[in-house]
Amino acid sequence: MAAVVEKNAHLVAIQWLRAIAAAMVVLHHAGYYANSVREQYGAAHADFLGVSFWWFGIHIFFVVSGFIMIYTTRDFGSPGAWRKFLWRRLLRIAPLYWIVTTVAVVLLLIFPHSLDITSDRLAYVLKSYAFIPVLRSEGDLRPIVGQGWTLDTEMFFYAAFALATVLPRRLGVLALSGSFCLLVALGRNLTSASPILFTWTDGLLLEFLFGVYLGLAFEHGLRISNVMRLAAITLGLGLLALEMKGPTFLTSGIPAALIVGGATLGPALRETSATRWLTYLGDASYSLYLTHTFIVRPLRNLWVVAIGDRAPADFLILAALFASIVFAVAVYRFVEKPITTYLHRRFAARAKPPRESSAIALALK
Repeated sequence: MAAVVEKNAHLVAIQWLRAIAAAMVVLHHAGYYANSVREQYGAAHADFLGVSFWWFGIHIFFVVSGFIMIYTTRDFGSPGAWRKFLWRRLLRIAPLYWIVTTVAVVLLLIFPHSLDITSDRLAYVLKSYAFIPVLRSEGDLRPIVGQGWTLDTEMFFYAAFALATVLPRRLGVLALSGSFCLLVALGRNLTSASPILFTWTDGLLLEFLFGVYLGLAFEHGLRISNVMRLAAITLGLGLLALEMKGPTFLTSGIPAALIVGGATLGPALRETSATRWLTYLGDASYSLYLTHTFIVRPLRNLWVVAIGDRAPADFLILAALFASIVFAVAVYRFVEKPITTYLHRRFAARAKPPRESSAIALALK
């Protein structure tokens, strides 16, 4: 029982990381539109709070994803484990993404010039639905829901992880690790001109592995002190601030692993009445990640009409973050959560033993 309580307490860290990562992505995109406002009125571009790496949230997501997959998957080598894993992940990821993609398609039909799509539009839309990496235009490797490019990478990770579950756990993890390292080595000279091969050999795959090994370290009882936690997180942020050149999995993946490792391997974080909102935002982080662009872009246009240069553009960023969170929480509460709960009850496997129930619940959030 003590072990279960300890693990549940550590799940709080994962939820907080999800919330922070999603908020960072919103700030990144809101910063882009804030700078477009500044440019419109002749002001210089600026970084929100002087921080230039709000985009870093996606790397936290990748590492967290690897951590959660190994943490929630206990049936390596069991008959049908791969099918159960893929089905569970598809139920979790696809429904809301398909809904958001459909909204984007409708908007594209209404405003056909809102996106610069130079490839075949029908094929582009179909591949966007199917999580197949596709070029919007030359050098622009994004589906119709732009931030969905990360899900194309995530889905490939899920497929590879599912194959690994055919083997006993230790062999499966070793096979996954060797395969990803080989793919990244083979694809080091590829460009986005080959969108599928480029995505499926991207060094970002190694960030999932960082999360997998952090999850294994956690499972095997590795713990660090609060001082080491602070040092790991500070070092990760410091490496980011240096803006080093090199492969992304090193310049961003290592800092992400340090931050996620510091948060999860340190003493358990306790949810309080003052922090419960952050945990809930972690629950809603997927909705926030997928829907915020539907808020940020129109808000930018409204800002120009209603406020213009009469207020600092940083206020636009704060307004975009607040509005995006409110909208995402509503989407989570009334769309994502009911659909996920229904599909899980309707199609998911039989209930797990108490030891695994919290882990499965985390994977489904």
